[in-house]
This record gives sequence, C-alpha cells and structure tokens, in this order.
Amino acid sequence: MFSSLVNYFIPKALQTDHDKLRVARMSVIVFLIAGVFNFFGISSALMIGFQYSAYLLFFGSLCSFSIAFAFRAGVPINFSINLFLSFSFIQIFLQAWWGGGLESSSTVALFLMPSIAMLLLGRTGAIYWLIISIIAVIFLYWYEGYYGQLPEFYVISMRRNYVINGTIGMMVCIFVIILVIDNEKNVAYHSLFSKNEELKTSQNRLVQTEKLASLGELTAGIAHEIQNPLNFVNNFSALSIDLTKELNEEIDKEPMDRVLIKELMLDLTANQERINHHGKRAASIVSGMLEHSRTSAGEKRPTDINALAKEFLSLSFHGMRAKDKNFNADFQLNLDQNVGKINIAPQEIGRVLLNLFNNAFYAVNEKRRAIEEENRNGFTPLRRLDSDIYFPIVSVTTKRIGKIVEIIVKDNGNGIPDAIKKKIFQPFFTTKPAGEGTGLGLSLSYDMITKGHGGTIEVETKEGEFTQFTIKLS
Repeated sequence: MFSSLVNYFIPKALQTDHDKLRVARMSVIVFLIAGVFNFFGISSALMIGFQYSAYLLFFGSLCSFSIAFAFRAGVPINFSINLFLSFSFIQIFLQAWWGGGLESSSTVALFLMPSIAMLLLGRTGAIYWLIISIIAVIFLYWYEGYYGQLPEFYVISMRRNYVINGTIGMMVCIFVIILVIDNEKNVAYHSLFSKNEELKTSQNRLVQTEKLASLGELTAGIAHEIQNPLNFVNNFSALSIDLTKELNEEIDKEPMDRVLIKELMLDLTANQERINHHGKRAASIVSGMLEHSRTSAGEKRPTDINALAKEFLSLSFHGMRAKDKNFNADFQLNLDQNVGKINIAPQEIGRVLLNLFNNAFYAVNEKRRAIEEENRNGFTPLRRLDSDIYFPIVSVTTKRIGKIVEIIVKDNGNGIPDAIKKKIFQPFFTTKPAGEGTGLGLSLSYDMITKGHGGTIEVETKEGEFTQFTIKLS
C-alpha cells in the first residue's frame, strides 16, 4: 500500500528512467515521512506549551505534503528537493531560535540537512547543506556571545520532556533515513541482479543463435557438396539404364554385332566405375561429418589440419553458393605437407575455420558486388588489383615453424578500417548490416583459439585491399 502511495506521487516521465526513479522514490518517501512526523509532533509541542513549535511543525507538514504534490505535477526533482530542504532548514532553525539557541535540542537537528542532502542530492548537495548548517550554528554561537542566551518559549518545567522529544525525534529521523537507504540499496541490487540475469539470458540466446547460424552454414555446405556426387550417380545410373536397354536389343538381333556389344559393355563398365567413385565420395562426406558429430566439443585428438582446412573451405564455398545464387569467388589452397597432425578439438577448430572462411567469402563477394554496381552506374571503379579486372579470391595457407603450426586465411576484399580493427574480437560487434550477423563469430573463435587451445589469432588488414587472419597453434 505504501509503495502504491509513493508511486502515486512520481511523474510518469520518471518511471521509465531507472536512475531518476530511484532518487524520485527516496525523495517522495522523505517528503511524506517528514510531513507525517511534523503533523504528529504538533501534539507534543502543545503538551510542553511550545506554541511556536506547533505552528512551525504545522508549517513543515503543510510544506512537505505540498512539495510532494508539486513534484507529482511536474516540478523538477532537484528543485523540489532543495525547496524541501530550505523549508526544513527554516523550520529547524526557528525552533532552535525560540527553544533556547545552542542549548535547544532542535539545534542538533540542523545536521539532518546534510544527511538528507547526501541521500537525495549526492555528495555536492551534502557539502552545500553541511556548510549552511555549520554557518547557522556559528551564527547562534556568535549571537549568544554578544546578546546572551536566547529565550526559551516553552514551559520551563517541561524542559526534560522537550529534550526527550527532540532526542527521540532525531533518532527516529536518522533511523528512517537508514531504512530508506537500505531499502533502495536492496531495490537497486535486485534490479541490477535481474538485469544481469536478463543480460546473461540474452547473451546465451545470442550464442545459441550464432551456433545455429554456424550449423546452418555447415549444413548448407554439406548439402551443396554432397549434391554433386549424387547428381553424377543419378546421371550415370540413367545412362546405364539406356545402355542396358540398347545392349538387350543388340543381343536379340540376328546376327549380333559383337563390336557394338563390346562398346556398350565398355561404356556400361565405365559408368559403373563413375557411379562407384562418386558414391564413395558422398559416403566419405557423410562419414566425415558423422566423425565430427561424434567427437565432443572439447575433446582433443591428433588431427590432420590440412584435411580439416580443405574440408571446411569446400563446405564454406559450397554453402555460400547454395545461399546466394549470384555468389562468385574462387579459392586457393597452399598446404604445407610437413604440418602433419596436431592435437586439437577438430569440431571447435572446424567452427573457427568455417567462420573465417565465411567472413572472407562474404567480404570478397561484397566487394565484387560494389564494383559491378559502380560499373553499372558508369563510375570508374576505385578498388582494383594490379589489373582492371577484380578477381575475388580467398587463400588458405598452412605451414609449420618449429613446434608452431600457422593457418593463414587471406581475402582480397575491402579490408577493415583501422578505427574498428581493435573491436572485431569484441562480443556483439559486427561490420555486417543489421540482420546479417550476430557479432559473436569472431568473439567465439577468439575464445576457442586462445582459451580453449592456448593459441593466438591475429589480424592484418589494409582498407580497400585485403584482410588476413593468422592462427598459431602448438
């Protein structure tokens, strides 16, 4: 119920701003509690015969509630807080003035001002009101030094009651301030915890999206690559059926043309050999993929890095062709036969290579499209190699240097601007248009290489000319 009451006084414009909402809630709580305390303090002031204090308490209660309503109506939050502190200061100072000056229990309440200011306005506001409170106390000290002690406008016999009321009031005020601080600290903590949980959930969802995207690229490449041998199998099977029919017709003839029959048999044998070859090719693709899928993500084993690079480069190339019918690029393999096998998790390194290959093919294809667009619009192409014709190409090089194996992926695309080169391994950073990248591919690849395998991945680039990624594994 109290929370609903507090929310009633907070303008709608502040309810969507977390930082301002926190200060607004604390401010309204202080306004309302000060108004209630002042109102109920009137009876205590009348009990000790301190009518001036009763008037001041009524004034303070009215001001507190009025400021709360003014804040709800749209008065700026800092102005509302300073107005409240100003009225409270006037009320406390006059109570101290009419209650005996420095000896009044109300004088100590002046130092509530910097405490409330610290809570609502921060360090600068607290220092400001601390200086004002100190000046007020010094003024009372100076005044009494010249003119004597200020009169006490209450029944002298009730002095103990006045001191007790003032002391208890101070203790309650300080306790309420601590409660407000503790409550807002807990609210802020739970809000931050909730946001962190939401952020982790979003990050995990994006990581899964990136993994699914990689799986999609891999699947597209497999489907496209396996389509070639299957097409050959289907075509040569159809030819073999026709040859078999023709062979049967020749056998039924009298006399038989033995020369033609031998030619048909040779053709039929050749077709069966081709079917067998391409069938084995399709089987090897499926077998390789099953082998990768059976290997757990973090399990390391001796792996032929040349075969892995060749396989995933082919899958990336065919995947790009399957996804974009207008894709046009080529690739080169420069594989060092002395590399041999290295101890890696092939599934993880395969994902890293697939991501680098996909990015490289994407870069050269985008550059090709841009140049073709320039040509169509009649502009002189600005990005060229040594000749007037741009050949989009991705090269993959492996080499062994002592115990270190290097895998170099280079493309002749548009390169990476120096301004963003340092950001490319950051999570969720992408240079691709919205909807075409999650910004996690290079980040996950960096973690797999550096944290998962203790290697390094470096980028060298020149804007408008090339990008080269170098992976070093031992």
